[in-house]
Amino acid sequence: MSPNALPARPRLAAHVLARRHLVGDEERVILHDLRSGQLLQLGPREWVLLSAADGTRDVEGIVIAAAREGAPARVPAAEAFFAQLYAAGLLGAEEAGEGASPWAPAKPASPAAPALDPGEGVPRERPLEVLPDFSLHCDGRGSCCRIYASILFDPEEAARARALRPEVLGGGARHERAFTPERGTWPCAASVVAMRDGRCAYLEGEGGEARCSLHAIGGPEAKPLGCRTFPTSFVDDGESVRISVATECACVLASVGRSGGAPLIDPRLRARRDLDERIDVARLPDRAEVAPGATAARAELVAWSRRLAAAAPPPDVAAGLFSLAAAVEAEGLTGDVIARFERPDPLEPAALAPWLAALHARAARRAREDAAWRSERDLARKATQWIAAATFALAEPDLLAALLLSPALAPDRERFYLRAALHGHRLLGALPLSLALRDRAARLVVARVLPLVCAEAGADDPACAEPIALVEAALRGHGLDAYAADVARAS
Repeated sequence: MSPNALPARPRLAAHVLARRHLVGDEERVILHDLRSGQLLQLGPREWVLLSAADGTRDVEGIVIAAAREGAPARVPAAEAFFAQLYAAGLLGAEEAGEGASPWAPAKPASPAAPALDPGEGVPRERPLEVLPDFSLHCDGRGSCCRIYASILFDPEEAARARALRPEVLGGGARHERAFTPERGTWPCAASVVAMRDGRCAYLEGEGGEARCSLHAIGGPEAKPLGCRTFPTSFVDDGESVRISVATECACVLASVGRSGGAPLIDPRLRARRDLDERIDVARLPDRAEVAPGATAARAELVAWSRRLAAAAPPPDVAAGLFSLAAAVEAEGLTGDVIARFERPDPLEPAALAPWLAALHARAARRAREDAAWRSERDLARKATQWIAAATFALAEPDLLAALLLSPALAPDRERFYLRAALHGHRLLGALPLSLALRDRAARLVVARVLPLVCAEAGADDPACAEPIALVEAALRGHGLDAYAADVARAS
């Protein structure tokens, strides 16, 4: 096939995510190109035509299938539409999966993707090590149901949801009315629910009254596994399966220092074999990069992580992380590098400025893109705007210097943020460890100024109560965390 020729049986490529959004009464389908970061907005009729392109039909067959769904089109117009998509790199080759089975599409490389190995083959006898002295108090307000770009359902979970709430988007008898494929346009192992004003379609109510309707009707087991286990994370580090929490949910940080909440897992579970087989247990690689060009063995990293978790936290955690990063680059994981964390140098505005500038560039770009299609009520849109405003304000050296001299507004939250990250090995990923430490320091500084930005905007969203969680969710959930790779490349 000529590289310029349209595939005989076109389909959306594996590196493209199609997400349905309802903004008020208007339906929009957004194509996210994971390779380029570009977005393309389609109308519902265009999506019907594209969704029929599953790699099994030629263009004439696609037109016939779309007409049956109430979206008639002429073959020449359809050919021109697919030619535009193909020229933009959004269509896959005729062979399914671009080298992989269409039922298990390849995961495209991404600078923001964590550098953890898949957890298949984790020894079943590996003991579970749960984050100590923490239990979760969930307020049920559904902030986590309003911030992420994708909420995944497996086939059984999607069928159960449609049976419990058949009226939601009219999806009772028609899966495609409530869900799109996780990737591309072929049948996938998972589907993504449509979002209404940035919220999961199954979330009902507003503000403090927002509740998951699937949970309300069918109990917690009616929700997809990802929702039931969130915000718990599972990582095998060669010694144990570390069970921690992602500090992306306001409820996590609001639970700090409180007792009597729900345990992260059933206390009766003791080993990997006791966990639900569907739970994704990531695995630390045998070696990881600790500084640009320098690596360390997994056992060294695990031992170092335990020492850092046991260290006395400094008054300013962000300054401690920055000082520790410099020590790791100079000395590796040996010597007395942790002392640099406990007794850090002051955090200099000039050192932090490139990180804040890079995050601002990413957030400002995303805020402009979101304004073109996201609802004004969409928490993801608002969070990105707030982060862009916060990083813009911090570009003023005097303001940044004053902020760094002031005590942290929530030191207990910042200390827990680091403790949870260390226990869950969340500092080990695509970035070298030293850069990841600086990245986390920058996030904490942005979170410190976020309450001022929210107050100035008159925001009263419950998610604003825990700015660290809002920053974390927005960065991971919407690709803003790739800003750290921008800094790495620039330096």
